[in-house]
Amino acid sequence: MLRVTRRVTISLAALALLICYASTLRGMANQWWTDEDMGYGFIVPIVIAWIVWNERARWRKLPIQGSAWGFAVLAAAACLQVASAFGAGLFAASVAFVLSLAGVVLATLGFAWLRAWALPFVLMLFMLPKLAVVYNQITLPLQLLATRLAGGMLSIGGFMVIRDGNILNVAGHSISVVEACNGIRYLLPLAFLALVFAYAGGAKVWIRFVMAVAAIPIAIIANAIRVAFSGLSPALTSGTVHAVLGTVIFLMCLGLLAGIYHLLARLQVTIGVAKN
Repeated sequence: MLRVTRRVTISLAALALLICYASTLRGMANQWWTDEDMGYGFIVPIVIAWIVWNERARWRKLPIQGSAWGFAVLAAAACLQVASAFGAGLFAASVAFVLSLAGVVLATLGFAWLRAWALPFVLMLFMLPKLAVVYNQITLPLQLLATRLAGGMLSIGGFMVIRDGNILNVAGHSISVVEACNGIRYLLPLAFLALVFAYAGGAKVWIRFVMAVAAIPIAIIANAIRVAFSGLSPALTSGTVHAVLGTVIFLMCLGLLAGIYHLLARLQVTIGVAKN
């Protein structure tokens, strides 16, 4: 009877969250649909559901010990949701939604369940819309970094390059490294896939962390390579060829991440053998 009551409580709490955050979820989905940097967002809930289902044998064995701290988390999330309604924006509302989920888990199931679902909650961060204040601060530095790196690559390749801010003059033609070329489009999905890849391989937490960190320089360098290729010819700066080029480089990044995971997995085995 107690188990049935708890299931009903959790189901009602989930329904209440869906109702309260319906406009927030619509806003998040709309950004995933309209913002190319966030297009991978539709995959995140599917992956999270898969991980939770895949781990069901483990979390079903956990003790159910709801904590009153969950109500404190829910209260904090409610305050953040109210703030978003008064102008804090979609990002604040999205964070409130994630906090509310954590609060429900904590209040009805307990800390053990929250720890068991730590990875799904981390992955939820990739669903959040971009925080405009942070995004606007890092966009220009990333554009200039991509321009410098691409210019250096072209110079090493023997091309005459003149760099003026975020503009590259290469062999008689110029390209502008616009905001869309800041590298975020590579960085976010690569970091997300690095964590998922490490989980799927059964890696320990430290390997997952290293994989996520490794995605940062890989994304920056890959974006610079894409810009450098675009500088070779005006035909490579837009259209189907430009899209195909970006896809090929992204797939190469995934291959590099797979190689890094393989090395880290071997290191993990070596450390384990040394300890024994």
